[in-house]
Amino acid sequence: MRPFSDAATPKLRSSRNAPQGFRSQVGGGYDELRRQYWDWLRVHYGIQPMDHLSASQGMSHRTPGFTDMANYRRYTPARRVDDDEDSYAPAQPAYGNTLSPETNAYVDDSYGKAEDSAASNAMFYDPASPFFGMDPQLAGFVQKHNVVMGDGAVLNITAMKEKAAMEGKPKKKFTPPLGLTLCQFIFMVIGILLGIAILIIALVVGLVYGLRLVRPSYPHATPWWRRAQMYQLTVATWANDFDGPVGRLEDVIPRMTYLSVQIGATSAILTDLLASDSHGITNWTAVSNQVAAPDEAMSQLIPRLVSQAKQPRGPMQKANPINLLLGMPFYATSAKHLWFQQSKLSVVSKFTYYYIWQSTPPASPQEHRYFAYDAVRMAYYRHVHGNPNVPLLNLTNPDVQTEMKKIIEFWRAKLNIMGVLITNSTNVIPDMIPPLRSILNGLTDENFVWFADNPAADAKINTGSKVCFFTLQIRRRVPTRTNDITDQIMQAMADPRLGTCSPIWRVDQLSEDNKDFLTIQELAYFLPGSYLMMAGQEVDLSNGETDLMAWSYKSYNDFSTYWPTNIMLPNNGMNRLQSWRAYWTAASGVGLLSTAIDQGRVVIFPPSLTDNLLNIYRKHRESNVRAYFVVSFQTLNTVVQFASSVFFDIKTPHVEVAYDSKQVYHGRRQFGSTTLFNNQVLLLYYY
Repeated sequence: MRPFSDAATPKLRSSRNAPQGFRSQVGGGYDELRRQYWDWLRVHYGIQPMDHLSASQGMSHRTPGFTDMANYRRYTPARRVDDDEDSYAPAQPAYGNTLSPETNAYVDDSYGKAEDSAASNAMFYDPASPFFGMDPQLAGFVQKHNVVMGDGAVLNITAMKEKAAMEGKPKKKFTPPLGLTLCQFIFMVIGILLGIAILIIALVVGLVYGLRLVRPSYPHATPWWRRAQMYQLTVATWANDFDGPVGRLEDVIPRMTYLSVQIGATSAILTDLLASDSHGITNWTAVSNQVAAPDEAMSQLIPRLVSQAKQPRGPMQKANPINLLLGMPFYATSAKHLWFQQSKLSVVSKFTYYYIWQSTPPASPQEHRYFAYDAVRMAYYRHVHGNPNVPLLNLTNPDVQTEMKKIIEFWRAKLNIMGVLITNSTNVIPDMIPPLRSILNGLTDENFVWFADNPAADAKINTGSKVCFFTLQIRRRVPTRTNDITDQIMQAMADPRLGTCSPIWRVDQLSEDNKDFLTIQELAYFLPGSYLMMAGQEVDLSNGETDLMAWSYKSYNDFSTYWPTNIMLPNNGMNRLQSWRAYWTAASGVGLLSTAIDQGRVVIFPPSLTDNLLNIYRKHRESNVRAYFVVSFQTLNTVVQFASSVFFDIKTPHVEVAYDSKQVYHGRRQFGSTTLFNNQVLLLYYY
């Protein structure tokens, strides 16, 4: 049964004042309609009139009809007159009358637990209510937070429950570890963070600064002769481990280790190895029977020497190989040589013109010193000045040139020689120079070199070759040692040959006072090119002594401890040897010194008249990297102003002390006013 007629219902829904208009139309039948209305509410919503009145006691006073109809207008949707009763009756949502515990925080007081009746939840069931079909939890949240529900509004119930659960948990109090108090823990954390920050800063600064301090690396000059430490020894006077009067080739072999470890040698020049008498060569392709039995030498000793030179410290230790060179007098032989014996015969053969002959006697007394008469051939032959037992070869003869080339190839195959030294080269006469160059320059191997043992002779013979020979002489009675050495170096560096050749330096002791000898040796090693040390000079055996060198060693099997004992300053040989070893070891670590002469330049600072300070530096051509050699030759200690006397073109640089002969200065430092002792050598590296 419908509570309202079809005519009354639209009018009731068309005006906000439906109750007043309604009363004016029905008049005294109003009570009956009100009864029917409550019956309808009871049937459709289960609401009792008294329940509704008791729920409304807290509200402001209004007439029952107004209140009832207003609530009806609020909660009842509009419908057409012909709507079925069931067409607009909503299905009751599946929510209980009691809200879940987790919704308490979002439910307003008007929807609290105290209102358990259906009337309190009527707004969730009424289709006209803005909360129709809404979860009570959502309704409470909307009212509490004044949310406007529009399309797309979503409530994440799971997140709300998790938040409520988190808010409901009691907060756990933080307890510092290790039994520390909170303040101690905070200070510890701050300290750790500061330490990490300082460490990072230190690493960055160290990396930036360290990159500046890394020694520059330069490839070693190639081929080998552009930078080498040479050692020239006379086999017959160098070593004999059995106290014999003459040196033995067999005892030279183990001392390749000595040359590598103590001297730092990378090449060795062997002289007096070939078969000879007291005057000259008797056989170009045999070993002297004074130093070894000829058969044993060629079959056993020479191969052992070659093997030892390739690995001077043995197969287990890395070391630079020692290149072998052979000293030979290319210009002459002994009068007992087979060639001369055949040449002086009256019978014509290929040997007839192997030597220089003339039928006419010398024209002047001067020529008599160079020519001697042979009674067999009845002619005069040219010989070494003042010695008829050493006839000169006719190097202009093509057959002689061919023979000499064969000799070189023979020893290259047998001894693996990398070059030859023309010994006693002052005996070479002008007519020999062109053919001699032709013979020695005919070898196209880039690693093969040759030079003469005298600077003046080498300058005449060795033009346009790969290497050129110079000496630094320690002369007598000079104004200052600095001026003397400076003049010699500047003269050598001005030689036009240095445009194409690499220099080889040797120190010659002409003065009886040898206190500067080690210093000049170190200077020669510092200069670009190669340094040639004569046997015995490592222990100041520099007086021209020709007796057999005496040796001492601690262990027979440890040949690296060999050192000569016959020295000019007794009981000082071992210290002298160790000083040299310390220097070349330090100098070999300065990469700039291993470069070739064409990779940089040499600058010599001219000393003042009263200053006996020698200052030379080498500079790389592609950078400002420098190596300084500084020494004071003053007899007494002297104070050196490095800013003006040494670093005259750079301002107070930090330099690395690579070597100090007095072991006073170390590491990387600046030099100001510095005291130097007599012959105190400083090797400084600026990079």
